[in-house]
Amino acid sequence: MKNAPYTKDAPDRKDAPYMQDAPDTKDASDTKDAPDTTAAPGTPSLASLSEGYVPKTVATGPLAGSPIARFSAWLGIEVLEADAGRSVLHLPLKPELANRRNTIHGGAIATLVDSAMALATRSVEAGLETRGTVDLNIHFVSPGHGSLTATAQVTHAGGSIAFCQCEVRDTTQKLVATAMSSFKLRRAKAL
Repeated sequence: MKNAPYTKDAPDRKDAPYMQDAPDTKDASDTKDAPDTTAAPGTPSLASLSEGYVPKTVATGPLAGSPIARFSAWLGIEVLEADAGRSVLHLPLKPELANRRNTIHGGAIATLVDSAMALATRSVEAGLETRGTVDLNIHFVSPGHGSLTATAQVTHAGGSIAFCQCEVRDTTQKLVATAMSSFKLRRAKAL
């Protein structure tokens, strides 16, 4: 059975789960219909799993000593350069990163470009932090063979948003992917 597309004038379809009415939120004090956001007893939190963890850090440039995201470090991403709105990151070839066709999985490439552009953004000026990726647009050009290198450059850093571009090349220097992204910024407060 095909579901009819939703339109404003469509009849009420309580049988379609994607079209059910949301709980009434007019009275914020009434939380009986609110979803339970507490973890089940005995379920660990990310904070508790991080106890005793020593983060991998940037080893070079003005960001030396600042932490690298745990997921990026777990993938094996290495920082080769990070300075003045530019970064170069390396993703070594590992069997765990393979897709069905035995090339590096697009999700690993997406993490590589996001990490490269975030690091390039953080290197624009002292005390600049990213509050998160606002958007990420990747074009996969060709499968990568061997290790990958991402080169990212900030194209504009405004008051609250920075824009970046990135390209990924394999060991033969063949273009694997291009990407663009924007990041929400947080600057250090002036004293």
